[in-house]
Amino acid sequence: MVLAAGAPRRYRHGEVIVGQGQEVDCLRLVVTGAVRLAAVAPSGREAVVGLLGPGDVFGEIALLGGGPSPVEARAVGDEASVLAIPPAVLRDLFRRLPATAEELLRIVASRLHDTTTALEEALTRDVPTRISLRLQHLAVAHGEDAEDGVALPSRLTQEELGRMVGATRETVNRTLAALAARGVLAHRDRRYVVRDPQALLPAGDAPALRPRADARTPSRAP
Repeated sequence: MVLAAGAPRRYRHGEVIVGQGQEVDCLRLVVTGAVRLAAVAPSGREAVVGLLGPGDVFGEIALLGGGPSPVEARAVGDEASVLAIPPAVLRDLFRRLPATAEELLRIVASRLHDTTTALEEALTRDVPTRISLRLQHLAVAHGEDAEDGVALPSRLTQEELGRMVGATRETVNRTLAALAARGVLAHRDRRYVVRDPQALLPAGDAPALRPRADARTPSRAP
């Protein structure tokens, strides 16, 4: 998005970028890899609230003057690189390139839409359907072309998937086995491959149109 903020920092798989409750003083842009956003309730239960890819941002609270982060941001996959952008740099960029502010608003609105959709699914869909829809979303937003379908992010575990939809590992395991039996899903080289993302949609649902991470590139200032 902006080169004036400096060089992106690289994070290994599992490394915390921002802790829950940590003070946030800059917006962060995912340049490569994937970042998982999760929140831990007082009961100790963890819920994954988002999986971000290249071109996505987090830490929007910095635009409102800063404050404690409501979620933890953690690198997932082989490696993630993240660029920290101070508000002063953003304000200067908005003055020089007003279209960048519109793009940032679009990105934030898109994530709000994803969060709203996930909440609606939690309230109206059964668990196997939520798992299928989450797999379809991951394939569309973060998948990589494979020989026989779309490969999902590396290191995606059944526990991780369960946290995304509020399901136990046992339920996730049964659902994935059923999808594999239908020929919709495969597992090889420690990665899940969705053979046909649209086949994961319940009858009557419109196909997702959000581009995959490898098709979305952040805008950069000259």
